[in-house]
Amino acid sequence: MTAGPATGTHKGAAVPLLAGLTARLDRCTCVACVALFMAILVVMVLQVTFRYALNTPLTWTEEMARYLYIWACYLGAPVALRRGNHVTIVFVLERLPRGLSRLVALGCQALALVFFLQLAIQGAILVARSHTVEAITIPIPWSVIYLVAPVSALLMILETIESAWRALQGAGEEVRA
Repeated sequence: MTAGPATGTHKGAAVPLLAGLTARLDRCTCVACVALFMAILVVMVLQVTFRYALNTPLTWTEEMARYLYIWACYLGAPVALRRGNHVTIVFVLERLPRGLSRLVALGCQALALVFFLQLAIQGAILVARSHTVEAITIPIPWSVIYLVAPVSALLMILETIESAWRALQGAGEEVRA
């Protein structure tokens, strides 16, 4: 028996290359999420300490914690997508014949790609338009805050392409919808 689609070696090294890239990006994103949550913890401890222990509240801590949380959530979305942790309703998908189920799941991935592409485009437009507007208590442009939307979308696009590619090559037993 020759190596075919089931082994992932058919049609070149695109799947292993993309899988390696998404795995490395996933590790970096996980580290970034941990760092962001640690920064949130530090900021919140500062907020409580300065407000209640020193009776001198800091004006920027709530806003900073909010922006860090936004970044952590958006960066957590591709991590959850990679691990299949997003909420899915598979009631109908599980009752379809295997071939039709795979086709429907690939269709769902195609729709997800369209959504992620639109999120990346609109996010990039928002970043460009908001570069001259500063946040209220922190001297950073809103574009820095909004930048996470297209970054997250691009990471999810790569994850979805890898998953769909593996499914089309027959490498995976199941296709994530």
